[in-house]
Amino acid sequence: MVKPQEKIFRVNIAVEQELAGSYQIEGTPTLIMFLNQNEVGRVEGPSPTVSSVLTAVTQPFES
Repeated sequence: MVKPQEKIFRVNIAVEQELAGSYQIEGTPTLIMFLNQNEVGRVEGPSPTVSSVLTAVTQPFES
């Protein structure tokens, strides 16, 4: 059985402008989901819905 590892990072894009640019983050908050070092989901905007976050988190695992 493989157990996934989750890591959550909070980045201040005003300070880390180069990092924000490399991930094309233009606004906050932005949630980016990665799987095997590849972006597989993204939710952006000041008022993310529960539905949009759940889709970003679960969609990579759906067959």
